[in-house]
Amino acid sequence: MTTAATLSIAIAVAALALPVAAPHRAFGAPASPERAPAGVDDPRAEPDGDVVERAPAEPPAATDADACIDENVRADLFAKRKRRDVRERLFQQTNRHELTVQGGYYASDLFDGTYIVGGAYAYHMTEDFAVEASGAMTRIASSGGPELERTFSVLQGKERRSLLFDADLVWSPAHGKLRLGGAIRHFDLYFAGGAGVVDSVLSSDIAGNGALGLKFFLGRAISVRIDVRDHVYRQQLLARKEWVNDVTAMIGIGLFLPVVE
Repeated sequence: MTTAATLSIAIAVAALALPVAAPHRAFGAPASPERAPAGVDDPRAEPDGDVVERAPAEPPAATDADACIDENVRADLFAKRKRRDVRERLFQQTNRHELTVQGGYYASDLFDGTYIVGGAYAYHMTEDFAVEASGAMTRIASSGGPELERTFSVLQGKERRSLLFDADLVWSPAHGKLRLGGAIRHFDLYFAGGAGVVDSVLSSDIAGNGALGLKFFLGRAISVRIDVRDHVYRQQLLARKEWVNDVTAMIGIGLFLPVVE
């Protein structure tokens, strides 16, 4: 037997002696789950013994504490996010009492115009709303119809006192500022409305009133107010009662209490 034949027989015998290899897994096929050794409980096993593959835990999310932000930069960003129209008012009125002394001109609908003086007390419930009680005194005079006076004696030839008492709700919808004499002054635009009594020899009826005014603030406790007010009521003229509109234009100085906000 030749050497080549002998070598071929040896290779064939060696091939038969090798164990049969396990078939290879196809490329990309999912790997079979590994099982724990016999006698050891698999933590992935369900109660029925099946092994369930579990997704790996997600990494914890980053928190604000992990971010390194300079405190000055943070404060600057927060300030820019604030609304520009939100500002603390320089002059605070909420829960404060206001005492006012005022005077001006009284324009009577049926008689002569004359002076008027009075005072008011207001309690400010909020920056926008207040309740106010006021009183004023004026004179009723008639110089344009002496013949009428001699014939009918409406005022009996002399001035008559007239008292005005009002209870109002005051609403300040606009708060602003302007420059006066080189200084910035804060002010309120306000409306007032309510009812009261006009007490005179010619009237003792209930009167309605409405007002429009401006209030300027000086310092922390002083205010200057200017308003125009219309009183609507019935006034006795000879044998009949007439509806009249008596208008007042007044200026006053107010003091807020407590003086310190």
